[in-house]
Order: sequence, then C-alpha cells, then structure tokens
Amino acid sequence: MASKVIEVPSFEFSAFYYAQILDALLVRKRIDVPELTDESDFEPFIQLLRSFALVGHLNNVLLDVVANENTLPTAQLVETVRNMLQLIGYKLASASPASTEIVYELARVFNTSFEIVPALAQAATRSDGTSSVVYFEALIGITVSRTDRFTRVQSSDGGVFTDHTTAANAGGPFTPWPSPASGDALYFGHDSVMWNQLTLDPSAQPAVNIVGIWEYYDGDLFDVQPTLVTNIGGGQLEFDLSSLLGPTDRRGAIVRITLNETGVSEDVVSTWNGSENIGTTGLLGQTSPSTTTTDYTIGSAWSEFAASSELSFDDGTDGLTDVGDVTFTLPQTELANWQKTTVNGVEAFWLRFRIVSVSSPTSPTLAGARMDLGKQYAITLATQGRSVSDDPLGSSNGAPSQEFTTTRDYFIDGSEVVTVDSEVWTRVDNFLASGPQDKHYVIALGNNDRATVRMGDGVSGHIPPIGQGNVSIDYRFNAEVDGNVGANTVVSDKTGLTYINKLRNPRQAGGWAEAEGASATSLERAKLAGPATLRTKEVALNGDDAIVLTKAFVALDGTKPFSRATFVEEGFGPKTLELIVVGSGGVIPTTEHLAELNLYFNGDKFAQPPVAGHYVGNQQVVAVAFDPFIIDVTVQVEAADTISEAQIVNGLVQVLQPEALKADGVTFEWDFGGRVPTSRLSHEVFKVDDELIYDVDVTLPAADQVLTTRQLPVAGNISVTITEP
Repeated sequence: MASKVIEVPSFEFSAFYYAQILDALLVRKRIDVPELTDESDFEPFIQLLRSFALVGHLNNVLLDVVANENTLPTAQLVETVRNMLQLIGYKLASASPASTEIVYELARVFNTSFEIVPALAQAATRSDGTSSVVYFEALIGITVSRTDRFTRVQSSDGGVFTDHTTAANAGGPFTPWPSPASGDALYFGHDSVMWNQLTLDPSAQPAVNIVGIWEYYDGDLFDVQPTLVTNIGGGQLEFDLSSLLGPTDRRGAIVRITLNETGVSEDVVSTWNGSENIGTTGLLGQTSPSTTTTDYTIGSAWSEFAASSELSFDDGTDGLTDVGDVTFTLPQTELANWQKTTVNGVEAFWLRFRIVSVSSPTSPTLAGARMDLGKQYAITLATQGRSVSDDPLGSSNGAPSQEFTTTRDYFIDGSEVVTVDSEVWTRVDNFLASGPQDKHYVIALGNNDRATVRMGDGVSGHIPPIGQGNVSIDYRFNAEVDGNVGANTVVSDKTGLTYINKLRNPRQAGGWAEAEGASATSLERAKLAGPATLRTKEVALNGDDAIVLTKAFVALDGTKPFSRATFVEEGFGPKTLELIVVGSGGVIPTTEHLAELNLYFNGDKFAQPPVAGHYVGNQQVVAVAFDPFIIDVTVQVEAADTISEAQIVNGLVQVLQPEALKADGVTFEWDFGGRVPTSRLSHEVFKVDDELIYDVDVTLPAADQVLTTRQLPVAGNISVTITEP
C-alpha cells in the first residue's frame, strides 16, 4: 500500500496573527476544497478555520511575550523587570512621598510649654470630585514654649548685643541704644512660634530722627538680578541694588552678589549714593568682567516687610515714634519663608527693626513689648502618606525562611519598624552577610507595592522563635498618587487638633515620584537606572556618578527629593564640585534636603560616630538649588472658537518646567545651559489641535531664551489672545 504524502502549507504560521492566519487558511481552503464555496460566518468549516486562526494567534502572542520578556530592553511586565534587576542588586522603588511645610494657626495663647501637634497628626487636601485626597503626616510633633512672652529681646549697638528680655516681657522700660547709629538693630524672637502683631509702647521716650525698617529672616541669598552692573575700574564692579532694596535709602543691608556662571560670590554692605542703593565688589574671579545683569544674582538673608507685594504691613509705631501695633501678613507664602536663625547664640524666629539712617537722633525708651495680642503660628514639615500598624503581622512557627505580607498596598519603602516579641529587628538588603543569630529581615515588594517581610533560615539570618502573633510591623503607606500638590491645598485637619484653628501649606509640596514600574515611562527609566547603579554602587567617583546617586537619594523624611541634577567642576573654587539639583516636582529643593545631600556626599568626620561620605574624589561636593529661568509668554492665536485659552496655557505650562519630557517619556525636554526657542513655543501651541489652530504669533519672548549652566525654564505669566479666522 503506497504511503500518503502530506503536503505542508507553504505559509509561515509563526509570523502571522489572527487576520493573516485566517486569510492564509482561506486561500488554502480554496485550493484544497474548491467545492466549498460558502465562506459565510455561519458555515461550520469556516468557523473551524477561525478557531484554528485564533489558537495560532494566541500561541504567537505568547511566544512574543516570552521572547520580549527574555531581555531587559524589551521586557514590558513589571514583575519580569523587577526580577531581572534584582539579579544585579537593584530593587524597583516604591513611590516616593512628597513633603511640604504646614503652618498651624494656634487657637489660644499658652503660658506654659505645651504639645499642640502630636507626632503623626494628619492633614489632607480636600476632595474636588476628580482627584484623590492626598494625606500628609507631621512625623515630628510640635511642642511650643510659652507664647505669652518673647524668648529673647535684644539690641545690637555697634555689633555689641544687650539683653532686654526681662524688661520687655514685664512691661518695664528699656532703652535699646544709648547712641543710635546706622546699622543698629532691635530684635524680637521666639523659639517655637511666629506671630503677626507686635505691640510696642515707646511713650516714655519716643524715637527722634531715626529712619528704620522692619525685617524678617528668610535666609534666601538668591533673590533677583541687579538693576545695573558697572565696571568702575580699579578691579571693582558696582551694582545697582534697586531691584532688591527698592528706590529709597536702605544702606547697611548685607547683600550677597553671585556670579552665576561660576558661583563665586561676595558679601557687601549696601551704601546710598543719593539716588540708588549700591554694592561694590571685586571682579568675582573674572579676567574680563561681565556687565550683563543676567549674569549675576543678588540677595539678602533679611527681607523687608514693606518690599514684598505679597505681604501687607502696617507700622503703627511709625518707626518707634508712637504707641501702636506692628501688624503684618505672616511671611509664609509661595515667595516668603520666615525661618529660624541664630542671633547672638539664640535660635528663634526673629523680627527686627534695623536703623537705616540717623540725624541728631534720640533713642526710644520702650515700656514693654507684646506678641500675644494677634495671631500665633507654628510650622513643621509633613510627609505624604499614613501610618498603620499590622499588630500582629503574623505568628512564627519556627520554620526557616518565613514570609509575612502586610495588609495594605502602596507600602512606602524604608518607613517600617519590624518587631519580633517586641524586639526591633534590623533590615538588610540580603542575607549574604547574616549569621544564624543575626536578627535580620528583608523587604520584598510585590504587586501594588505590597510588602513581604522575609526572615532568615537559621543559617543566613535568625529564625523568629515560635509565638502567637509575635511578629509586628509599623509602616507608612498611601503615596501612590501625585503628592506634589499646590500651595494652600493641604487644609483639612484629619486628626481634630484641639488647639489649632486652621492649617495650610504655604508652598507647593515637592518630592513625590511615582513607583518604578507604575507607568510605562517609569518602567523604562528603571531599565536605565538599574544598570547605571553597577557603576556607582553607592560611591561616586566623578560628577556623573554624583548625578546618579542624587536621583536615587532618599532623605530622612522618606522622600526622594531630587529628580535631576548637573554639575560644575570647581564651581566654588579649587577641589569643589558644584552639584546643581532640581527638586522632585520641578520645585526648588528645601535647605534641609540640600543639607542632607551635602552630608551624604561629604560625610562628617567630626561627628560621633563619624559619618562616611559617598564621594571618594578629592573634592568637596556643594549641592545647590537650580536657578529657575522664568519665561513670560504672550501669544496671539488664530483658531476655531472651540479652542480655549486655558488649553493653550496648560500646554505651555506643561512644557515650560524643569521636568518636561520629550516624546520618548525618558529624555528631558530642556538641558541645563540649553536654549528655549520661540519656535518650540509656537509648536507647543499648534500641538493643542493642529487642525483647528491656523496661525500662531509669539510676541513674547521676542527671541530665543538662552539658559546658563544652572538654569532651567519655568512658566511665568502667560497671556493668550484668540481670534477667529
């Protein structure tokens, strides 16, 4: 009997998907079974061919998935990327929580020390029906000392301080200066609260022929650009400081003048030439000094109340010449930040009256000073998320390699405290260096960043003793939504604080970063970040390494406060590395986070115990905030009436910010020291709807904007005019 020859179809099933496979099967059917002419969807044979095509499609899709998931660059599944990166010791990070300062308005005056905000007190944004409520916690509570009196009242007379605290608080007379002179000052300070009204009674001896100003300490030495820069010869530059100090006499202000390109700065005492406030410096390290105002930044650590358009201010004492109240808007806004500082060895929130000029002066004698007749405020840092305790997390059965999983998703990595039989155990990255008696554990994150606590096996890591409910964990969660909320949006008291009238965040929150793998963009970034850590391994040898470690840095409050960075070799002189950083969310990072980053890289050999640094080069790392280059935009658009101004404004705001990304979702749109072309702004307007927008005319800026090495663009005032064709 002759064997039957089976002819294999000529098409390649493995290269096809459902539609192509079905077409090929139909072609084959027409050749092999020409008598079957009914190809309707109801014909059983056609249905069978469709089933074959579907099976082939599913097989090929699964083969594609397997092929893609075999290599890191093509992998798309979060768990695949997570497992691959773990092979090189890199773990996908959970969401980094945002942080913001919260101002609490006190409901009463305290005549003794009192805790007004306990640790873990919660505040939140209000629901607007479209976005999720974002929770914040004050990780450190607020205890205020008595608020019915000042912590310190003191005067500076020619640099010599005199303490008037007892007399000022008791209402007794005190004279700040025997012979008032320009530069002398009177300081009022409290170590734990701010206030918005100062009551003074200089009736016993009012001031005569004294001109002074009221100032608060904000610590910001990078305020504005100078009005004019003049090379006056003799190796000196003269700066018109009117943009900072205003058009009237403000002599005696200490102003820092900084050359943006190198960071070289000089502190000068302002003078008055009869028409402008002037500061004079050397050449700031320049051979051919620039006289371009945008090449310099000027600033003073003490800010005048009356100089800020954001703050209302009224001096009821008329410069210490009358009985009255000094009232003002609290300097806690998006631009104003009243900070503590140390004056004559005392750290406090300070308000001061500084003498600018005198002419045959008479010193005032004040009959006391009060800070308890207006409103009082406390401030603290709050971090996104909520605290929870899984107590118990589980019960140990004495077996090796036990695992216990938390009850909440969106675990904030590094926030946990694990205890066994009420004893705190230590977290490690792995058990490679753990002995049988080492009470160590490992955290592994899974789907939705739910955490699993893994214990040792008795050889590498100790086995928890048998017990009922003897394993517990305290941790924080709920940072999965964008916590970089705007100013004055965190206003809900979720704890119900007894002695607080209301609360708010005076500035935008920053520091939030989505969990690695939470989106296609963050997954692609993780694929790049993981292999990059092989070069650094927590040690930076050069500026490029410092950038990698900066973006991975986790602050003490649990946030990842920095999203990008660049560096300038010898930016602050020989053997320095200036590290210019951007806060997560595109914000200016806080001074606390900058200080932590500096300590992280440089260490502190004088601390007890000494703190090791992570930069091993023979350089001092100096981390500074980037310089926001504000770009105002005026644009005229010819478009259909369905296009709104808000659409165009939103498009420009999204692109004019330090973290704007290109279409690949990974590369930043703007480079430090790059250029912002006006054509790019026009393109962004057309992108709103290129079919319904017919013409775009950008009149401001008039030319391409060139950034310095330390600058990135930030949207300023955007004006859009739409006309119909």
